[in-house]
Amino acid sequence: MLDEQVPASASRGTETSAALPDRAWIERNEEEALLLLDLPEKQAWTAPLVVPMGGYNECPQPLDQAVMFRDWQRRFGAVPAAVTEDSWLLRVKQRPETDEEALDLAKEHFIFCQYVLESFQTIGQYAAYLKTAGTWEFWWD
Repeated sequence: MLDEQVPASASRGTETSAALPDRAWIERNEEEALLLLDLPEKQAWTAPLVVPMGGYNECPQPLDQAVMFRDWQRRFGAVPAAVTEDSWLLRVKQRPETDEEALDLAKEHFIFCQYVLESFQTIGQYAAYLKTAGTWEFWWD
C-alpha cells in the first residue's frame, strides 16, 4: 500500500467511478440526527471541539480530529460542513494537484479513517478520486 500509484487513466480525469458523496451522504443521514455547521471559516477546524463526536472504536478523539482538520483546512481549504453521531462531511476548496500529493493525502485519510476505502479497491483509486472530489466523507462504526 505504501508504494501505490494513481491509475494512469485517472490522471487524465477518466476514472472516478465512485459517485461524489454529497447526495449519498445526505440521503444516508437524513433520517438521523444531522447537524449542519455554520462556523466562522477561519475556525472551522475547531468543529470537533464544539460538537464532540468520537473516541469510540476506531473513531479518533475530538482533539485528534481537530488537529487533522486544521492541517487539511490549511492545505486544502477543507472545512467541516456536517456531522452525525458517527460521520463527518468536509467541503474542499483546493484538491490535490499532483499524483504524489493525492497519494499522500489518501494515505492520511486512510490512517485517519480506514473506511474511506470501502468504495475503492486501492489507495491509488481513492487518490484519483480525491483529485476530483469537492467533499470528503469520514465515518466510523
